[in-house]
Amino acid sequence: MLDMEEATKLARQFLDQEVSHEGMAFALVEGERTQVGTAFYFDCQSVAYLRTGDLRDMAIGTGYIRVDGETGECRMLGATESAQLDLF
Repeated sequence: MLDMEEATKLARQFLDQEVSHEGMAFALVEGERTQVGTAFYFDCQSVAYLRTGDLRDMAIGTGYIRVDGETGECRMLGATESAQLDLF
């Protein structure tokens, strides 16, 4: 079973390697992380929005990053699925 530190590292790697792309880099939102059962959830947003707060830089339609605490598998949830979880 992963701990929060290990899950955070995997979530950051996932964002860097699988989600961020030319034109929009993503980062974890500080303090917006939790564990539910064996899964870890992290809120994320575009680096530009986190830096400036300018709504034009906000990534829309993305959801939380879910890290499976048993396997380490990461996936980005959709906005609707994330809203239903209502974690943050």
